[in-house]
Amino acid sequence: MKKFLLVVILFGANLVSAQDNPQPTTDEKIYTPEDVDTQPDFPGGIDAFYSTFAKHFKAPQVPGLVDKVVLSFVIEKDGTATDIRVVHDAGFGTGEQCRQILETFPKWLPATKDGKKVRSQYLLPIAVITE
Repeated sequence: MKKFLLVVILFGANLVSAQDNPQPTTDEKIYTPEDVDTQPDFPGGIDAFYSTFAKHFKAPQVPGLVDKVVLSFVIEKDGTATDIRVVHDAGFGTGEQCRQILETFPKWLPATKDGKKVRSQYLLPIAVITE
């Protein structure tokens, strides 16, 4: 009798957990770069992104710094960059500065899968080099 009761309690706990953390529907799936037909892109291309970004970025006053900031984010179906995270930080406030700059940028062109716009993961390296 105790074994049966234990199974029921664990099963009930899984039901509550599943309801608290619903699984994403197909529309909410975040695709990886390998899974999409066309990659998300910045209006004007990635070179336009880096050119515009450089105009806003203020390099730290640290002679000889050679590193990078890597940002991870989701490009939504409408092109908005969300869930922006600093994956690698060069230090000296560079990661947070890069995240804040990205938040101000215009919408991206979203990825597509089977002819439909989809949410996709994006990993963006930004070189930080000072003299």
